[in-house]
Amino acid sequence: MPTARYNHLDRRTSQLAARFLPSPKARYSAEEYDYVRGFVLLVHAEIENYVEDMVAGVLTAARDRWIDHQRLSRCVTTLMMYNDKQLAPPASLAKQSPNDTLDATVKNVIKKHGDYVTRDNHGIRQKNLLRLLLPIGVSDGDLDPVWLGDMDTFGALRGLVAHTSAKRVQTPPDPGISQRTVNDVLSGLLQLEPLLVALKRK
Repeated sequence: MPTARYNHLDRRTSQLAARFLPSPKARYSAEEYDYVRGFVLLVHAEIENYVEDMVAGVLTAARDRWIDHQRLSRCVTTLMMYNDKQLAPPASLAKQSPNDTLDATVKNVIKKHGDYVTRDNHGIRQKNLLRLLLPIGVSDGDLDPVWLGDMDTFGALRGLVAHTSAKRVQTPPDPGISQRTVNDVLSGLLQLEPLLVALKRK
């Protein structure tokens, strides 16, 4: 069963499609193509925010489990694997830094990834998704390569729309193809969502 967050994303993308996408026809006006560009940009923002919210939820659950029960979740274990800080035992307890304890390290890796999610992530292409999802415990085998390709396609389309003047675009985004790509992206997110929900409990 989809989460309330996914249902919100689904409703929002449907609203944007109804508002911006013209009815299918042989030719579209320049104004209608501008509406399609607006659809691509706004839906991309909604999808990116959804993924970031879901990852942030896993991080929050992992942090709370550690603070409340001192339990290392799958998320924290994987974050530690991706952590680039290598520690050696101190020569004496007097030289032990407060920042080098297990408690401080766990909290730091969670915060570090949370900062990346909220401040430094800028997209939904494959490289962005792997950077968001693998460190929180999603396995590479859990990710459908076809869906990752769909995300790459949609992310590239968004980049083209956002960074190229309409005057220079030779082939404007097709309304039908844009809608189908969004549908494929949402379908893949719906398949991924149970894994993210489960990670909040592991």
